[in-house]
Amino acid sequence: MDKINYELLARDYTKYLGLIVLQSDVTIEDEFRYYYNDQPVSLMVNRIPFENEVTAETLKQMEGHIGKTMSLFPIETEFDSVGYGCTSGSLHIGGDKIAALISETRPSKSVSNPLRSALAAFDAVGANNVAYLGPYSEQVCGEMINHFVEAGINVSASASYDEAEDRFVGRISPESILRDAVNLVKANPQVEAVFVSCTNMKCAHVIPEIEKQTGKVALSSNQVLAWHMARQVGLTLGAEKGILCR
Repeated sequence: MDKINYELLARDYTKYLGLIVLQSDVTIEDEFRYYYNDQPVSLMVNRIPFENEVTAETLKQMEGHIGKTMSLFPIETEFDSVGYGCTSGSLHIGGDKIAALISETRPSKSVSNPLRSALAAFDAVGANNVAYLGPYSEQVCGEMINHFVEAGINVSASASYDEAEDRFVGRISPESILRDAVNLVKANPQVEAVFVSCTNMKCAHVIPEIEKQTGKVALSSNQVLAWHMARQVGLTLGAEKGILCR
């Protein structure tokens, strides 16, 4: 057998992004591929154990699995950015705690989550008065809304599907989300943006249509997280994916 030589790619030939995805999430990976489809990135994904029912207790339990999930990424990978893909989980565990647990196992230049990203997105588009559309119980959604209010965001309208099980949340049709986001904004014309919460809500492809029909900014958990991570590594996602992504 002939022995042949090879050339190695430089370590920085692309941007390395890591994504922690809930075991129950059937949406975020497809939507991240959409947001990064023309970008020079290597996107690596690992799953974190999560029970189907969404409660404060099950969300908090993920804290104990973050380190193990990170350890399953390729050993020598040094990430440019890592995203923790759960909006409500970010609230109940805490962004700083998540970042610390991620960085303990694999080096990353930056760490983000949908909650932190949403606040950055509100600031970027100049939205201080927003409408909130979420899938979960009044308690789970209410805690999210309270966090935004405490951060200085006026949530003057809200609606929820009141669905406790993630297996159904991931099957809510984009057409339903489009209809209900548009109706929420039209019933509350004072809002400057509408935020669709939860990484399992399928709405990446209807975000531009919500904006077209309402004349207001439309944001979602997956969109703001993808945008925030892109911004951290110096990339722009493209105006066709929403006002935020310009």
